[in-house]
Amino acid sequence: MSLQNVTSAVSAGESTEDSTNCKNFNYNLSPHSNEEDEPQASLRPKHYQECIEKRGLKPAWIEANCRSLTAEEATQRLGYTAKSGGILLEGEGIQVQFRPDKPWRNEGEKKAAKYRSPQGDYDAMLPVCPNDPRYWTDLEALKAKCYQIEGHPCLLITEGPFKAIAGCSNDIPTIALLGVEMGMTSSKADVQGKRYLVPSLERLAKAGFGFIIAFDADALSNPGVILAQLKLGKQLLKFKVPIYSATGLWSEEQGKGMDDYLQAHGADKFKREILGKVVNLEAWERQFANSEADGDKPCKRPPKAAAMASHLAEKYQQLLAWHDKEQCWYCYEAEAPGIWSEESDIAVGAVILAQLEATVGPIFGSAYLADVLKLLKHKLLRKRWNERNGLIPLIDGVLRKDTLELLPHSPSYNLTWSLPIRWADRSIGCDPIKSWMLEIMKGDRALVEVLRALLNCVIFGRANYQRYLEAIGPGGTGKGTFFRLATALIGDKNVFPSTLKNLEENRFELAAAAKAKLIIITEAEKYGGEVNVLKAITGEDKNRIEIKGRQQKCGDGFTFKGFVMLSANEPCQNADYTSGLERRRLSVPFTVQTPPEFRRDLNEEFQPYLAGLLEWVLTMPEAEVRALVVNTNKSVPTLAKVRGEALCDANPLADWLDNCIVLDPDSKTYVGLDNAERTADWLYANYTIFTRQTNGRPIGQRRYTKLLEDLCCNQLKLSGVKRGRDRGGSYFTGLKIRTDQDTAPRPITGNEPPEPPDTPPPPNPTPVTENEDVCDGFVTAETLDSDGCDGCDAFLEVNEENENFSAQRADLEPTPTEEHPSHAPVTSITTHHNPSHPSHEPDYSTFPHRASDNVQAKRNLANKIKEQLLLAHSKEELTAVKQKHGENQTNWVWHSLLTNAERGKVSAIAQTEQLNLLSSAPGPAQVEESTSGAELAQAVEVFASGDKIFHPEFGEGVVEEQIQDMLFCRFACGKRSPWVWEVRTT
Repeated sequence: MSLQNVTSAVSAGESTEDSTNCKNFNYNLSPHSNEEDEPQASLRPKHYQECIEKRGLKPAWIEANCRSLTAEEATQRLGYTAKSGGILLEGEGIQVQFRPDKPWRNEGEKKAAKYRSPQGDYDAMLPVCPNDPRYWTDLEALKAKCYQIEGHPCLLITEGPFKAIAGCSNDIPTIALLGVEMGMTSSKADVQGKRYLVPSLERLAKAGFGFIIAFDADALSNPGVILAQLKLGKQLLKFKVPIYSATGLWSEEQGKGMDDYLQAHGADKFKREILGKVVNLEAWERQFANSEADGDKPCKRPPKAAAMASHLAEKYQQLLAWHDKEQCWYCYEAEAPGIWSEESDIAVGAVILAQLEATVGPIFGSAYLADVLKLLKHKLLRKRWNERNGLIPLIDGVLRKDTLELLPHSPSYNLTWSLPIRWADRSIGCDPIKSWMLEIMKGDRALVEVLRALLNCVIFGRANYQRYLEAIGPGGTGKGTFFRLATALIGDKNVFPSTLKNLEENRFELAAAAKAKLIIITEAEKYGGEVNVLKAITGEDKNRIEIKGRQQKCGDGFTFKGFVMLSANEPCQNADYTSGLERRRLSVPFTVQTPPEFRRDLNEEFQPYLAGLLEWVLTMPEAEVRALVVNTNKSVPTLAKVRGEALCDANPLADWLDNCIVLDPDSKTYVGLDNAERTADWLYANYTIFTRQTNGRPIGQRRYTKLLEDLCCNQLKLSGVKRGRDRGGSYFTGLKIRTDQDTAPRPITGNEPPEPPDTPPPPNPTPVTENEDVCDGFVTAETLDSDGCDGCDAFLEVNEENENFSAQRADLEPTPTEEHPSHAPVTSITTHHNPSHPSHEPDYSTFPHRASDNVQAKRNLANKIKEQLLLAHSKEELTAVKQKHGENQTNWVWHSLLTNAERGKVSAIAQTEQLNLLSSAPGPAQVEESTSGAELAQAVEVFASGDKIFHPEFGEGVVEEQIQDMLFCRFACGKRSPWVWEVRTT
């Protein structure tokens, strides 16, 4: 709670809008304020923060019982010198206690006291109730507020006023002693040296109240505190009132004092778990029966540790077990019905401690408890933990895997996991989940059955299939929902989330994942290293397990018996190209994105249907599960294509094979070396140049040969491909390097390659202008990044001064035609299929290649960039080309390879969004089109709005407008496209 909220709660129900305005609460931040008319504050802000935020006490009770004091004020109240300011706690009556901000140690004291009290007589502290001034005086009303034990009202007695305030503010009337010994008067105050109850306790005891003593959790380890409690209890018994003890019923981990316990766990649990288990009157009477007459020393002793351990071992034989190998306790049904769960020494010690106190009372020390626990480890030892197979534990019973018969829970099954599902709830079915699966799988019921089979593998732990799920797709396509559905089905405690980096590089990761039923790996696309651990846990291999602080021994390894699911937004990249990983991968595409406005909380929506989903998953025949998960390519043709695409995305060698190789049983191609001059003859040379052009790093020639053989023979099982060796070196039969004339399908994905042009382009076409460095009517002779290049500054911007294009046109004589003899110059529309090539061969040695000095490599990359620029259909694609290859390489291609017309086309595409701002100017022309390298000329009417034109790809179109060297046409397919055209002489 912030300071503003605290002050708001204290101030008579009025809120404070500004945390700096504290006048409503009479704050005086300085103890020496110059404003005499401003009232003094009850608590300073830091003290409010300590009481409210740190201790969790209610503001109204703090305001009524606490106030801030300076050191001078504290000196007056204590009667001796206070060396620090602090908080004064003041209840009903005259008794006060001071908590200094900086505790000090006086001469003769061993340590600085946290609390200081006035000298002289003392009494118990009764917290002031902020809304009931007669809280402690109206005894009948007080009895009604008290905790009742067998119909008798009981007040709590604790040490320290803050604890009493915590109890009273939670409707548990509590009395505070200044110290554990200060429930009785000092013997020095009586001439005969006797001790009596302090006045407040005596008054309430005479009124017939019972008492529950609740000192701190560490009291049982302090003999002095135990003795003080026994003395106080004996004195209270003289008033014939019931006395109980709650001391030690909670551990120090749960909270040192009762205020800590209330803050951490709440009043309801305190009443149920602590006050509901207090030691009764008979137990107290046994403690005091054999005490010495003066009451200084309890003389009763607990039974021998060995006898007590034997008694407890018999009682807890079906509830506790010590696992020798793992060196930890297992407790039955501590977390879930019918399940053994791992427990710490402290947790089991608390259970045994409570049992010892209930049996013999708090008359023993920590050494006695430690001895009993050591003996219990020997008596409840389990050298091996043999878990019953063939069972699926649920909340309401244990399900047999073979018959789906529900059996009752039993500790003899030794089960350590369970599903958080009730089998009785399955009648509702799971139709909403099935519909959702069908939706995210694009209506493909075969893929829905694959998802069902995968969930079956998770429940049954089918590690023997040696497969793992690789869910690939962009965000918002249901991958996370499916993984959360699997988690809800198997139970969150049986799922281990990780990443490939941690799984592969953290040597302690497997120790935590060893007992998991499902391992979920997220963001797998970001990892590019080795995946040896992933292959081991999905291949039933023996895995090394390392636990911190434990020496590993021979035979300590484990075989993972669960299932693995992996998700990625894009195909995963790693350093393993072998069949070992490929045969384990089961790639399932998630491609249906749900718009944000239609997304809903499916986790909560699917919760009621989990039992029905479990039944649907478990009733799937094992033969069908095996067919879908193991023989996926044959059972689900849809995934066979996905597998090929995933292989090419993950394996650069497979990507090269799919793009650059043709299957030809009569071919024999040598592996060769990394020689850019032999890319058309040698496999390895062709592979290296392809890899470098795709920004990859080629593998070594020796490894390349072995991996290519593994890819063709083991992963793809290409029957006509074999590896051989002769005098010329290693070679492959059945593989041929693809040329422009090859039309065979791709070896892996099966997609048809792009058809080669019917006729090659002319070797020396006529240039449009005499100077190729001058932009053709659209741009000036500048780089792609210059501000003055219209539409070429990242292909995005158009300046106001160049919105009206100017054409630089060659002076041509009109060429009459048979149909239109009056036509003026012949104009042709040039696309990227029919470019105007430069009239001379550029110097490729000047191309700024970032990875190679080889001229052939420079030529190939430069022409590739040119092709990508001309194939682009939007400014976004043009920008992507520039970002991919860099400014220097793109500018070199712009100047050295692109003709004026090609530059105009690129510029026009970059300017498409702003062309509607330009004015139209009709003019006559003749259209000349080319597609796939074949030139096609067609005569059309004069270029004017409404004229008809024909495009080989889009069909018939209508001219909308003409702007100098650019036409805008609308085709029958609805596409509106700008065409760049140039003037030609015939």
